[in-house]
Amino acid sequence: MAGLAVGAVIVALATGGSDSGDGAKPSATITATETVTGSVKPESVPKSSASPSKEEAADDGIPGDGTFVVGTEIKPGTYRTAGPADDVINSCYWARLKSTTGDVGDIIASGDSKGPVTVTISPGDKAFQTTGCKNWKKVD
Repeated sequence: MAGLAVGAVIVALATGGSDSGDGAKPSATITATETVTGSVKPESVPKSSASPSKEEAADDGIPGDGTFVVGTEIKPGTYRTAGPADDVINSCYWARLKSTTGDVGDIIASGDSKGPVTVTISPGDKAFQTTGCKNWKKVD
């Protein structure tokens, strides 16, 4: 797991000088800045709690939220969803992945939709991730 580098810089600037006789006292301005760099990579990408069997994935599409391995849990092909599963969140996120490491660079293509979506998962894709979408139905 990657480490985090945390640094803090505190700068104090005092103004004032000799007493001008007006009773004003020197004041200080303090500025604090914290910088956090690095990334946290999950050891593994969690699979859906309701992972489909190979037969379900091949016949019925992709149920629920999760990350599904292409060729094992789902087949390549074109899938369609009616859109967001929840009226409160009202967002359907999907991503075609070249790896399951969790790195942003693993995303081949992705989208965030408020309506119906059609995605073609290629045989070379490693996985497909979906969050907040209604079930995906295979259309080809």
